[in-house]
Amino acid sequence: MATTDGSPPDVRVPDGWERTSSTTETMFDAKVVTVRAHTVVLEDRRLRTTVRDRTGADETWRFFFASRLALRPKTGRSKALTRLVTDRANDGFVEQLRERGFADVESVEKRRFAVGRTEADLTRYRARVEATTGATDPASTDPPASDGESGESADAVADGGETVRVTAEGYLAVWPDDDGYLLAGGAYPLSVEDETVDRTLASLVTPAQHREQLFELIRSVG
Repeated sequence: MATTDGSPPDVRVPDGWERTSSTTETMFDAKVVTVRAHTVVLEDRRLRTTVRDRTGADETWRFFFASRLALRPKTGRSKALTRLVTDRANDGFVEQLRERGFADVESVEKRRFAVGRTEADLTRYRARVEATTGATDPASTDPPASDGESGESADAVADGGETVRVTAEGYLAVWPDDDGYLLAGGAYPLSVEDETVDRTLASLVTPAQHREQLFELIRSVG
């Protein structure tokens, strides 16, 4: 079904996930062409709530986004324009990861990825997330209180909360669509550096399932 270039792509919202934002902004202006991005963002609220309630660590563990890029004036795609869009999209994705608390973000692989009847440029990233765990009531659904300055939970500070280092993985796909482009990607936890610190968190990290669901979401974008 055709979608106007003034709205985000259609995205399936999985169980336990929540649509957290829908925005429109100028991605870049290259004088001869302006690229507007219409974006929708989803977050795995179920995983975030489960980790928070069991460990006291409140972080963005899994998110997904999709953007429709509209070109003004409408112009034919070229290799140079596609390369420019892909480079700017990857720069923006890295910045998005950093804004969400991911550190030491680096590109580790680039390859082609089948999306419908075409192929996307797919880039894989690795990053790191540090979270502070603390004593919580497993039955509680209330977020741990903050100490007001450091942002750490009061429980974590009072009970000697541990810093848990989590390795994260992210993917960004960029491919042509009608007169513009589509972007889609996200990130998820890959492994817990020290499982003896918090086995509960480690038990919730299922990278193979996270990766497959991310790929399914990318393929569902339309």
